[in-house]
Amino acid sequence: MEILKDRYPDIGFFLSFFPHEKVELSTDSKPFETWLKCQNLEQVDVLYVIGLIGFALPKSVSMWLKEKKERALVFIEEDLGAFAAFSDRSLIENPQIHLHYAKEDPIEVLAGQFPTDRLAIFEGKSFDVLGLQRKSAALSALYSDVLYSHQIVENVLSNFQRLSMCFDARGSFKNVPAIICGAGPSLEKSLSTLKNTGDQALIFAGGSAITALSKQGVRPHFAIALDPNEEEWDRLSQALYFEGPFLFAPRLHRNVFATANGPFGYLKTDTGGLVENWLEKQLGMDQEPVGPDLGSEAFSVTTLAISYAFALGCNPIILTGVDLAYSGGVRYAGGIDADVSDREDPRALEKVLSRHDIYGEKVETLLKWVMESECISAFAKNHPKVSFLNASEGGIGFKGIKNVTLSKSLKGTKTRDLSGEIHQWIQESPMELDQNQLSGLLVDLGNSLKRADALCVAILQELEKKLSSGKLVLYQADLEEELAYGCLLEGIDSALDHLLIRYFPHLDQERAKWEREVAKYRELRRQIGMFRDLRARKEIT
Repeated sequence: MEILKDRYPDIGFFLSFFPHEKVELSTDSKPFETWLKCQNLEQVDVLYVIGLIGFALPKSVSMWLKEKKERALVFIEEDLGAFAAFSDRSLIENPQIHLHYAKEDPIEVLAGQFPTDRLAIFEGKSFDVLGLQRKSAALSALYSDVLYSHQIVENVLSNFQRLSMCFDARGSFKNVPAIICGAGPSLEKSLSTLKNTGDQALIFAGGSAITALSKQGVRPHFAIALDPNEEEWDRLSQALYFEGPFLFAPRLHRNVFATANGPFGYLKTDTGGLVENWLEKQLGMDQEPVGPDLGSEAFSVTTLAISYAFALGCNPIILTGVDLAYSGGVRYAGGIDADVSDREDPRALEKVLSRHDIYGEKVETLLKWVMESECISAFAKNHPKVSFLNASEGGIGFKGIKNVTLSKSLKGTKTRDLSGEIHQWIQESPMELDQNQLSGLLVDLGNSLKRADALCVAILQELEKKLSSGKLVLYQADLEEELAYGCLLEGIDSALDHLLIRYFPHLDQERAKWEREVAKYRELRRQIGMFRDLRARKEIT
């Protein structure tokens, strides 16, 4: 069919020059319709169907597409002969419906084209459903962070101004055991041991685990926090950890510092975006980042604590309370007041899965927790010189990491004055920061934002002419040379290029491209306005 070749020239090329035999497409719509009845399509942005169909599209799917132009239906087919047999003109001509020839593993390509954590996949044929869900959701999270980066930027700019009062968290505790505490339900089984191990091992607690431990009278050697959202303040305001080393990433919500007295230690994590990287470079902060080697797919305060303990030279690294599951049907250890999570959350990373726990019993977990378990397992495998032990008495465990009780994991460990060593190290490791230089950098950034806004106005004026021009190209090049673009806008620009494709579905590619460009530069102006508002606030000037 010529219309198929016109819209999908790559498929047309393969049909024209590669051998294939027509295959008979399925005309049985019942499996698909039965599956649809179990889906909440209102919560879905992208619907995948594995395999082309030979029956009419169900009315519920057609109506779902019409309700929102940014919704997409994607057919994935690996058999070239199926395209030769496909003849539904209404599907080919619908700009919200896409056909993908999966001659190779399509996950990377499709996740890049349709990044969302709200997707549903009908397996008309066998397919790596979890793989596509994971990659698509990971990219969606990345782009979401970028598009809402003004909150992270506000935290980074505010927190950088307190660095002169902090200590440099780089240190060395070679071959000292490290206990990484999660806030899972099994943490309660380790409390009695934790109360008596402060001179045997370094105790790390992040996020909700700080609250859980402090309410039970356990004082970790290090508290760690990095969440940029207000929920982190809500969690830590419940804690009783008022005095003690508190390690933070610059992206941490700025109000969290009101919940503790410190001392506060700066951790370079490369999680605060381009502006964080720029400030660190300009201020000569050349530390190696902690955390990236664990991967971005399952980055959390727990994986950050593991990476930090490794960077300190700790050995063994022991996990406790890291259930990554609803052990006993609950999410957290006692002492944590948290909203009841929605088991029907439509986001892919929040998908509830059934797995076997370390005792062989079935337990509910989430896709993001499975990913985190795999991430930690891979990290341990890549560092065989360090012993990793799982002392979490519950949860899904970690492949290749031995399960053992906390008391047994510390058997034979010598005692030492760890608190005294930490105190001395902190006193000898103040951050060195030129506050005047920081102020000058922020002024430069503010001036660049003003110029970037003017360039976006000029670009939009050229786009309104609907003609390609040398001025347009020049203005775009000038924008990309601006300091503010490299520090704040580049990631947003890239994210919009990927995300706006679904919002302007047209068979006329030139029209679609023009509409996306106009929408992109309008959004860049809106983002610039928010960044300029940050510069005007007292806490970051």
